[in-house]
Amino acid sequence: MLSRLRPVTRKYLEKIASPMAKVGITPNQLTIVGLLITLLSAYEFYLGNQIIAGIILIFGSFVDALDGSLARLTGRVTRFGGFLDSTLDRLSDSAVLFGIALGELVDWRVAFLALIGSYMVSYTRCRAELAGSGTLAVGIAERGERLIIIIVTALLNAVWVGVYLVAILAWITFIQRIIEAKKRLE
Repeated sequence: MLSRLRPVTRKYLEKIASPMAKVGITPNQLTIVGLLITLLSAYEFYLGNQIIAGIILIFGSFVDALDGSLARLTGRVTRFGGFLDSTLDRLSDSAVLFGIALGELVDWRVAFLALIGSYMVSYTRCRAELAGSGTLAVGIAERGERLIIIIVTALLNAVWVGVYLVAILAWITFIQRIIEAKKRLE
């Protein structure tokens, strides 16, 4: 759902990325910095510092959103860059849920369901697009929505609620994508 806002936010993100381009920061460097910031957020979740973790996750997510804009702005859009970004996004998502579970902020089984659901949302999109479905950015809880849910509930010191919501909504999104892929690929 939030993916529909990308064209609107693109020019703002490019304005923010412009100074980074001038000093020579590469999109892949930004991708890695976004991961490192998110790993710090996961560690804060592990320590039980939900509000701090939520604030750090805002910054990590923001940096992660900038890498694509920087790539387009500098003409450095590459297949490897897209691969690296997508792969490190999965690592970031895992680390956050792992940190929440290790910090005993939610039952580990719920975090596991949220993690598997999140992975399946990403996998179904990737696999369907490789099979020829076209862009499959459908569903009620794409990555952006799931991150917002975790961030908002962490800032409210109730991240457990967010993990339950992510678990439910990710599985619904997974099913929505299977249904849409079936329509497009048959």
